[in-house]
Amino acid sequence: MKKVRKIVIYALVVAFLLVGTFIVKFISSNSKTDNVMASENKLSVEVYKAELKDRMSGDTYKSTLEAYEQGIISSKISAKVTKVVVENGQYVNEGDTIAVLDDQDIQNSIKTATAQLEVNEKQVNSAEQQLNSTQTSLEKLKINVDDAQRNYDREKALFDAGAVSQSELDASEKALNTSKADYNSGQANIEISKASIESAKASVEAQKVNIEKLQNDLNNVVIKAPISGVISEKNVNVGQIINQGAVLAKINDISYVFATIQVPQEKINDIEVGKPAEVTLEDNNTVHNGTLDSIDLSGDSTLRVFNCKIKMENSKKELLPGEYAKVNFSNTENNNKVITIPVSSLAGSEGDYYVFINDNGVASKVAVDIGDADENNVEITSGVKEGDEIICTNMSSLKDSCKIDVISTSDDTSIQDADKNSESMTSK
Repeated sequence: MKKVRKIVIYALVVAFLLVGTFIVKFISSNSKTDNVMASENKLSVEVYKAELKDRMSGDTYKSTLEAYEQGIISSKISAKVTKVVVENGQYVNEGDTIAVLDDQDIQNSIKTATAQLEVNEKQVNSAEQQLNSTQTSLEKLKINVDDAQRNYDREKALFDAGAVSQSELDASEKALNTSKADYNSGQANIEISKASIESAKASVEAQKVNIEKLQNDLNNVVIKAPISGVISEKNVNVGQIINQGAVLAKINDISYVFATIQVPQEKINDIEVGKPAEVTLEDNNTVHNGTLDSIDLSGDSTLRVFNCKIKMENSKKELLPGEYAKVNFSNTENNNKVITIPVSSLAGSEGDYYVFINDNGVASKVAVDIGDADENNVEITSGVKEGDEIICTNMSSLKDSCKIDVISTSDDTSIQDADKNSESMTSK
């Protein structure tokens, strides 16, 4: 930042010297009377009396104020609006009612779902009773299988001994197979009963979930403020059918506000979180104090700037989102006063700046160190003391130890234009 500043200063100094040289040559070639040089061959000059002044302000950036936090007011259900209780600009607290929706359809759905739940619960009971009955029957079928097996085994032994006929053995085998088939069928019925129970229980759980959702929907018919703040962009009216998720309004927490600025990459290292700043509203020029709250770690790859936010206390609600403002990072050095002179009186280049001081009618060249600067003025940090008379005109004609004639003394740093100063001098 300092390098850029010094380049700008150097350019201004060179410009002033070139313009001054041109004017002096022009005047000397078109005037028979030398109004610049006195009869004793002294160079007529104007001087500025150096004095301590407040340091220049730091960098200034344009900004638009933003809310500390913004909440979106939306509906969690689709329904008809029956009541709206807020307007734009109204301050509300977190949890305050914003709007009310029609709940009749939800109430009816809850009644229907509750009745269906009772039906499903009865189906579970019926299926469980059927399972118990089937299990009892299966036990009897198992006994029949065991009896048929014993009868077959006996008939087989008798048949092998020649005591019974083939037809009698076949009859006992058929009875055994029939009892086994009945038993297998009973086992299948058991599985069917179990499946019926699981299905009925699933229906019960589904209805419970449905009822819970409907209860939540019922709780959401009253739309409430998610945060405390000021209502803006209201977009809801009585009688309107709104969809789930539709934005009804926005709410801005302005207990604090942010001024967002864009800082170029060559200056980003000159600031840090916590740095004080002054924020001036453009409409009424009121000044508010703030501090740098955050610096984006990633800059814009095209503009080479970083977004930064200045945080300001706003308990009186004087600052509103959307207002235009200027942000100035104040100079926080311990010494708040410094010698400031017109840029037109500075000569030299970076690392070799100097001024001419009136030393009892003689121009004395003095090396100086510079600080901050703007378009018209530059701070002198060393080389000049309060009360020194700094020569600020005819810079291109000055030489160290040349005699001068002071025709005007000023303590106004607005002396800035070599052209105007030379014209003023030659008219005397």
